[in-house]
Amino acid sequence: MKIINNRRGVALIAIYVVIAAILVFAGAYFTRSFHEFRFAERQSDEQKAYYAAEAGLNEVAMDIYHTFRASNEWQNNRNTTGFRLWFGYPDSEPGWDATRRRNTFLANYGSLPTMSAIDNYQYRVVLPSAAADPIIPTDDGALVKLIAIGIAPHRTGAVNRMVAVTVSYEMAPSPIFNYAYFINNFGWLWGGGIRVNGDVRSNGNFSFNGNPMVNGDIYAATNPDLGAAGTITGNTRNLTVNQYHSQASGRARPTDPTDLADPGGTTYEGGYEGTSTRYENQEVLEMPYLGDLTTYKNLAHAKNGSISQGAAVLVNEVYSGDGPDGLPGTADDGSMILVGTAANPIVINGPVVVEGDVVIRGVVSGQGTIYAGRNTHIIGDITYNSPPNWPKPDATPAVTTAANSTTDFVGFACKGNVIIGDYTRNDWQANVTRYLRPPFTQGYETDSTDATLGYDSDGDPANGYWFDGNYTVFDGGLKDDGAGGSEQRRYYESSISDAQIRSISAPSNQIRNVDGILYNNHAFTGRVGRFAINGSMVARDEAIIYSGSIDMNYDMRALNEGVENIDIYLPRDLTFPETRVTQSGA
Repeated sequence: MKIINNRRGVALIAIYVVIAAILVFAGAYFTRSFHEFRFAERQSDEQKAYYAAEAGLNEVAMDIYHTFRASNEWQNNRNTTGFRLWFGYPDSEPGWDATRRRNTFLANYGSLPTMSAIDNYQYRVVLPSAAADPIIPTDDGALVKLIAIGIAPHRTGAVNRMVAVTVSYEMAPSPIFNYAYFINNFGWLWGGGIRVNGDVRSNGNFSFNGNPMVNGDIYAATNPDLGAAGTITGNTRNLTVNQYHSQASGRARPTDPTDLADPGGTTYEGGYEGTSTRYENQEVLEMPYLGDLTTYKNLAHAKNGSISQGAAVLVNEVYSGDGPDGLPGTADDGSMILVGTAANPIVINGPVVVEGDVVIRGVVSGQGTIYAGRNTHIIGDITYNSPPNWPKPDATPAVTTAANSTTDFVGFACKGNVIIGDYTRNDWQANVTRYLRPPFTQGYETDSTDATLGYDSDGDPANGYWFDGNYTVFDGGLKDDGAGGSEQRRYYESSISDAQIRSISAPSNQIRNVDGILYNNHAFTGRVGRFAINGSMVARDEAIIYSGSIDMNYDMRALNEGVENIDIYLPRDLTFPETRVTQSGA
């Protein structure tokens, strides 16, 4: 009996030991699980605090963007000068250090949010101390350093996460250059003879008539300023990819893919996909004004821009000379005539500024942009000496891209109008001028820097800058009268005498081709016959009267700041803020 009892006692002790071990392990397991749950819970709340800080930074970054965009400094100086005035680093003035830049920025922007709430979470945003130099100038704008503290509830207290970012506010080529045809008004393409190889966009309604061909997408914007609902009316037609390959010229953009035999290996950003989709009720895509030319003069100086012909340098960065008549103090001062031939082309190298009108025809070569202080008058064909070419189909698009990156690529940007043809002729005036005044055109707000060109119809800057849309009246300026004197000038006329324009202009129906990216602050107008634009057309008002046909072939090299890494210094606009650097911590 004693042996049996002892055995029972031993067994009972063993059971107690096992139970104790289980309880110890269970306690350890539950303790560890509890701590892991607490840790995971804290991590989750810290992540929420991080998201609160990030959301706060995004909100403040966009608020800075909108506040700056609405400021007088930006409205009056839509260039690097505007940045310097508002963000606080006018390099031309002595005594500006990090502290003064910081204080100037805060004075212009206002107070950063000391504590704001998003749902149940909070954040506050601050600038770093002056020692960290929170405002950093760049070539095209400014970098702003911001620090946000996100706060999320955690059990009976709260957890914090800090996020520090560097946000860029800079200028870049505007997305308006992503279209073969961009109009800052009602868009209209009327006639079966129109063929566009590229996307088209209007900042108002878009109207089609006569079943034109659009091998690209169509965009129309809701625009209360124009009373536009953002509708697209009328029929259009478009080609399939196979039809496009067989019918489109080498100047037309490639397809995507460039070769149907290898669709995976020949993709091409922005290429024609064989469809034409209509996008109604889009947002207005703001068209930047070519404002104060000081920025582009500085750019021309920095890039050593020039126009030459043979051994002669016609423009060394900026032209402000005596004009075609060679006489100082006359109406055509600052204006120039450029006529190129195959044997002696006009060679453009980088950005250049011509303070008056540019009157141009003939063969051009090089890469760059001509900025005109007033009108650009196209009085004959403009053709590249070495144009780009996109084969169709194309089994080696990368090779084509590299080859096209070295061919001619020229921008024409002006503060006034692009005028095509000899405007002195009666047939030009009879066909075109009725489309250059209301009701066809409408009044619009203009840039203060264009007031000296007559684009403030009442001449009273106290009530803003407003042009009534009538391009056919006198603009308050003068043109050469051809006899050593001057006479009144209309908006669509140049400062050069009518007699000289008439003597060098081709008949309108013989202007068949314009190569280049064409941009202006106001109207794009003229009279043509069978006509092609190889590049892009960007304008506020458009009135091209044609007899025959119009082809528009979008130059892919202007897409998205230049997909082929070519920068011809197109007019720039303020881009959305972009986060360059992000750091976070508890």
